[in-house]
Amino acid sequence: MSRKREAIFMGIGILTGLALCGPAAQAATNITASLSSQPIYVDGQRVFMTAYAIGSNNYVRLRDIGQAVDFAVDYDAATNSVHINSDRPYQQEVIQPAQTAPSPSSTGVTVESVQAALAELKTIYPDGVVYPTPYRSTSNGPYTKGIHCAGWAALCSDAAFGNLPWRRISRPAWDQIRPGDLVEYKNPDSYHVVVVVKKTDEYIGVTESGNHNKALWGGQYFKWWLEEQPQYVLYTRYPN
Repeated sequence: MSRKREAIFMGIGILTGLALCGPAAQAATNITASLSSQPIYVDGQRVFMTAYAIGSNNYVRLRDIGQAVDFAVDYDAATNSVHINSDRPYQQEVIQPAQTAPSPSSTGVTVESVQAALAELKTIYPDGVVYPTPYRSTSNGPYTKGIHCAGWAALCSDAAFGNLPWRRISRPAWDQIRPGDLVEYKNPDSYHVVVVVKKTDEYIGVTESGNHNKALWGGQYFKWWLEEQPQYVLYTRYPN
């Protein structure tokens, strides 16, 4: 193992998920975590990964370190165990739900097919389940980091639309919004993007994610509130 990898293993707390059992689990009630703002560098080069401040330490995902330092991280579902291999390079492990069915074509996409794709996605990532992050879309969409609300939105869009092109509509009319579209808003206090699952005359029902990278289903955003936001954008991939 190289000195760089030894230093990474010895110097950084690795968080693979706070899975505590036995007596240690009782202490978990006193643990609080918040997103860390400290920059992280590997060999003098800044790398971007989600870090959590717990006590006086930073904790990051094992896979993120594997990607930054280039060592293999494998999960064995049969034994529910994680395997680190310093002799193999890192390989991204991303579940691509869209590959379970033929990629949608420009003539085959309908509201019904999009809703079916989202319903299938909900069975794979039900409410509260962490989605595979970072999700790196191959569709040249507007989001590149692949984490939080944007990563989940890109994953849902790819599952429903495959590699169809994106279109951006600023301040869309309500009748332009359809299931599978991404609705993005920004105001002085927050920024967020959600995936439309259904729409009524008064609100959209959505699936979304946040800093925890978990799939959430059943949220609602009202038409009047969205239209009041300083920045209100629609990303759609339905054919014109």
